[in-house]
Amino acid sequence: MARRGSPVDDVGRDAGDHAEEAVRRAGPWVGRIARVGYVAKGVVYATIGVLAMREALGAGGATTGPIGAMRSMGPNPLDSVLLLVLAAGLVGYAMWKLVQGITDPDDKGSSVHGILRRVGYVGSGVIHGGLAFTAAQSIFGAEDTSEDAMALAAMAYQPPLGRILVGLVGLIVIGVGLYQLYAAYGAKFRDELRLNRMGDAKDRWVTLAGCVGTAARALAISVAGAFLVLAAYESDPSEVRGLGEALETIQRQPLGSYMLGIVAAGLFVYGVFMLLVARYRSIEPA
Repeated sequence: MARRGSPVDDVGRDAGDHAEEAVRRAGPWVGRIARVGYVAKGVVYATIGVLAMREALGAGGATTGPIGAMRSMGPNPLDSVLLLVLAAGLVGYAMWKLVQGITDPDDKGSSVHGILRRVGYVGSGVIHGGLAFTAAQSIFGAEDTSEDAMALAAMAYQPPLGRILVGLVGLIVIGVGLYQLYAAYGAKFRDELRLNRMGDAKDRWVTLAGCVGTAARALAISVAGAFLVLAAYESDPSEVRGLGEALETIQRQPLGSYMLGIVAAGLFVYGVFMLLVARYRSIEPA
């Protein structure tokens, strides 16, 4: 075990110093990229909300998640350009989340809560990087990989640890959803916004949009997490559901169309809120 002041410690500190210096020098660009990323995320969720609302109204929409929302854009050249911009924005968002998790610009700290938040940021970065890759695949007409995804899901259930891991992931997803409900109720996101750049009226509208949108997204996420726990309990990969299937499940409930319409409106509001976050988020990369 390396002692304090040993060469191993010195190398670790030097690596950390170099990483922080690199982020500091790239700060202005990281900030711009992060804001573009929030815009891209907003467009994706607004699209999900619009599609789900049209489904609730019987107007030819669909209950889908981020991947389906991006693939709903047609193959014409204008849509391809939009997907390209969207993919670039999602890459930017993924990069910002990795910066948040690794360099801790928001001062979450090294407590258990802080570490969990930072690990969540890194996980979000990985997920949105995957969404960017999917958007790029859609541009170049790649084949649907849903069967491959199901095969990977089936492999995850191999005993003895598969079901346990999937169940834990499901519980984590539910936990994230519940935390976001708590954050929506307490408007915790306000701590990350530059409130001094808003008037009182805009402050109220931004806060309302954040509370409504975050709560709607939290509800959908929690349903998807519940499906993961169910899939682990029944050892059935076919029970794995994403955001789109969670919305479909909401629609199948009594008064489901009304419930779906409410959640869809909330997801659209969440998309709009992300656009406001792009404008007012306090972003200090270093």
